[in-house]
Amino acid sequence: MAEDWSIDVRKYVPNADSKVIDAIVRYCGIALQNRDSSLVSFSDPAEVGRVRENYLKKKLGLTLSDADLDDAIADVGERMRGDPTKNRVTVYYLLAERFRKLSLFGGTDVAGGVGKATLAAGALGAGAVAASVASAATDASATVADFADRPRRVEDRPPPAAPVYAARSTAAAAPAASSGLARWLPWLLGLAALALLAWFFLGRQTAPTTAPVAQVRTPPPAAVDPIEAAPATVAPVIASTPAPATAPAAIVGLPARVHFALGSAMIGGDEGRAIDEAAAAIRQDSLKVAVTGYTDRTGNLAINAPLAQQRANAVRDRLIAAGVPAGDIEMVAPAAVENGPAGVADGEARRVEITRR
Repeated sequence: MAEDWSIDVRKYVPNADSKVIDAIVRYCGIALQNRDSSLVSFSDPAEVGRVRENYLKKKLGLTLSDADLDDAIADVGERMRGDPTKNRVTVYYLLAERFRKLSLFGGTDVAGGVGKATLAAGALGAGAVAASVASAATDASATVADFADRPRRVEDRPPPAAPVYAARSTAAAAPAASSGLARWLPWLLGLAALALLAWFFLGRQTAPTTAPVAQVRTPPPAAVDPIEAAPATVAPVIASTPAPATAPAAIVGLPARVHFALGSAMIGGDEGRAIDEAAAAIRQDSLKVAVTGYTDRTGNLAINAPLAQQRANAVRDRLIAAGVPAGDIEMVAPAAVENGPAGVADGEARRVEITRR
């Protein structure tokens, strides 16, 4: 009986396209008939080279540098680290999805599958991307606009406004705007009711603070009527106690910060758990989130900026693998990137943030 390769693929991509899986199985052909050749060894440099040259370059038509392609293969290997059987069909599916090449196998490329920088690198070549990024290194506050495919400014020009990785279409934004109020109205009414109850009960149980009573007495003149000489009425001054404010409800798991090691885009165990917690909160409340990758403050900007993009892509892929719809994730660039002497520790700068939008 033929092996059902879709079972393994859907461990990582629950909604994987059956047509794409079947096309990849046909592409692998006789290699899947042998147990050893049906698996990918990420620790074998020769095997990594075959995946890069035969699959990524020849089949998918990618023109990125060998280092960038090896990093992508390593990211998939890290994602499958806990799986003792790293099936070749699954590896090829994840790589095709990462580079938005599912259409080569008859599928539909997921919006936001990779950032614009990666697409620009595939079209123009790694050399053109490196030259474009290097021109931004002359300004410490140059805006990171999708990291590689926007023109850079020189020192005597003001920084442009920070863009997002992929602009949402007007058609997609319209239904979201119309349904957003209906979705949040019950929550807003519930919060208002809680605030009213808190004000009512806490206001009754808290003893009001009374300021000292000020008494004002006017001395009578030398010869006055006894009634007029009576002491003046005491006017007490009481300070009211304001009702305590009700803190807004917090969402467990958001916002989330994912930190990375120096020169790496691989997600560690603790960081992976933080992403999974964020994914659970997103799925529970059907939230829309933004993923923003920040760049190291020191070092070579031509290397740091694409690395920040890769880290943001890794976090996005982990969210999708955890069940978050790709359409609910927006890749948003940071407002600015600094390069030069670090103002804070680089460990804090090497991060990706997951926030509500």
